[in-house]
Amino acid sequence: MSETVNVRAVSAAPLLDTVPAVLVRKDADGTITVKPGTAPVTAPKPTELLIRPAYVGVCGTDIEILHGSMPESFKINYPHVLGHEWSGFVVEAGAEVEGFHPGDRVLGHGHLGGNDWFGVTHDGAAAELFTVPADMCFHIPADVDMLTAAVIEPFACVLNGLTKIGGISAADTVHVHGLGAIGLNAVLQTVTAGAEVVVFDPSPLRRDTAMKLGAAAAVNPLEYRDTTAAAAEAIGRPFADVVIEASGNSSAQAAALESADHNGRVLLMGVSTPKFAPARLGLVQERNLTITSSTGAPVAVWPAAIRYVANTRLNLAQIVSTVVPFSRGDEALQRAQDSSHETKVMLAPDDTAAEGLPSSAHKAN
Repeated sequence: MSETVNVRAVSAAPLLDTVPAVLVRKDADGTITVKPGTAPVTAPKPTELLIRPAYVGVCGTDIEILHGSMPESFKINYPHVLGHEWSGFVVEAGAEVEGFHPGDRVLGHGHLGGNDWFGVTHDGAAAELFTVPADMCFHIPADVDMLTAAVIEPFACVLNGLTKIGGISAADTVHVHGLGAIGLNAVLQTVTAGAEVVVFDPSPLRRDTAMKLGAAAAVNPLEYRDTTAAAAEAIGRPFADVVIEASGNSSAQAAALESADHNGRVLLMGVSTPKFAPARLGLVQERNLTITSSTGAPVAVWPAAIRYVANTRLNLAQIVSTVVPFSRGDEALQRAQDSSHETKVMLAPDDTAAEGLPSSAHKAN
């Protein structure tokens, strides 16, 4: 790819005290908002990189934060800069950093240790300049574009989950409930492995996107009392060897049990506060189900995820629907909640051109 940034011009300019950013705030009445603002920026510490972001993803976690729906185990600092899915360019490397240089294309994981997460509990990447520990960063392979690189975080989350349940093969039938970024990346990985995939989501746009990615059938769960009957009608088999629940919706979590065949594996990935829903828990024993949860992408899975994308030349950018400038960060969060019109919303610095976007994506007007 030929993507470049004028690092010399950026690094030669006086270091700014503040830069435009997308901030998550909590008002005195407890209302959480996401609005454009400014964030302080300093020279990188000896082990840090100063980064100019290319793209920053809006994640379902960001929406959960907006609605105050994150599990209590996440102690969120307010205000903080949004953004834990990102790609960018090195502007400056700290004095002790090895292996990174100005102009390098990079992306990074978000685990700061314990239950602290870059861009979730602490300041993230949605600022025109930000610093990050160099040991959290990885080089972007030459054949991976910057927009795809910014989607590798949810891709890595899915890879981690699928690894935990023993992987996927062409022998498997897979059901995916929920088609946000996690669900669509699950479709990409399971289809790439050769599995037959049935997806469930109320959004026609997201179902259509999943079909374009290679799903065998797409079902609107609101139209069926029994989604397994819909699967049987579509592919001739009602149940799945692997069920991936990626919405966090309590009804979908219950439906995931119904979807699983004997000796099936159920992977719960949707993040939300626990809610009650009628579920036939006896199916766990009756069908000898293995139920596993997976949240986030541990550091160890990132190199494999990056190699996976590079070696398969997967175009993760094809799940992106809209790119919104930082100055309209509040709009980006609103768009991301509109499943009828959006699949994956990305943020970018205001002066980033909308070149190289997939035909399905557009720059917000």
